[in-house]
Amino acid sequence: MSFFLGCDVCKTKIDLALVDDANRVLWQDVVPNDPTVLAGYLLTLVGTYPGQTITGIVEATGRYHYPLLDASIAVSFDCRVYNAILTKQGIKASVRGKKTDKTDAVLIARMGVRGEGRIYTTEPHMATKLQVRSYAKLGELKTSFNKHRVHVQAMSEAVMTEQVKSVFQAVEDAIKAAQAVLYAELQVSASGDVFTRLQTIPGIGPFVASCLIGEIQDMVRFKRAKQLIAYVGFDPRVRQSGHSLNSTGHLTKRGTPHARRAIFIAANVARRFDPYCKAYYEKKRNEGKSYTVATCAVARKLLLIVRAVWLSGGSYDPNLWKT
Repeated sequence: MSFFLGCDVCKTKIDLALVDDANRVLWQDVVPNDPTVLAGYLLTLVGTYPGQTITGIVEATGRYHYPLLDASIAVSFDCRVYNAILTKQGIKASVRGKKTDKTDAVLIARMGVRGEGRIYTTEPHMATKLQVRSYAKLGELKTSFNKHRVHVQAMSEAVMTEQVKSVFQAVEDAIKAAQAVLYAELQVSASGDVFTRLQTIPGIGPFVASCLIGEIQDMVRFKRAKQLIAYVGFDPRVRQSGHSLNSTGHLTKRGTPHARRAIFIAANVARRFDPYCKAYYEKKRNEGKSYTVATCAVARKLLLIVRAVWLSGGSYDPNLWKT
């Protein structure tokens, strides 16, 4: 018999539910979200069911699920990770449509019975991922701070002392300095053959290459190009009804927003300077597509190129991507 341990993760705790392969709930529990505690808990669980197959299943939450994943790696416990959008769809499809931590843990465990998710393995570029995301957060902080400073100065410029102005300037300088340090460090952590070859692709520079490496980690896990496009969130929603079948809508945006933003920026550059991307962009515009839709189409093409360059071991060859 197989068992599935559903883990509903939050910042301080994890709600657990053990379900067998017949979808029967055996028990539920709550444990602290601490890797040491979790490692001991998983070892005890395996010892309680000797000779049985137990698989953990957890949503990708951004960062709160990593203590569980670290603990599972430490004790050689298989743990599957899947996209949280599937839980939301399951809740909407349920009769009561309620959401609590306990019911979510059971629903997550049943995702394991369905075979959702992939077995988590150690991510080889975790430092790059964290540095890129920290750099992005600093950028958001810088934008927010500048807006706040302009607002304050507009209201009280006449009465602001030089000391207050110097504090504002010091904060801005500190943010810039932190960004510069992170930018240098993430290039070091991402350095390597893939990092160099990705930058041969039009529109992709050191930051975008670092972001893609940090978010994708290992291209081999994407068996098909469509899986990569879906992971980044550039696949369109499919709408079905009695009047219209298989029509497409807006992007799902269900994957990593960091990689999605990075590849969109790259596409915006490539559609201006690369002949292949420029021709493809103009083709979409001539079909009546808006700037955003046409640029997203270029971004999808760039993802195909990124995958090909990453897996081939070679650099970008524009002759292989002619329209």
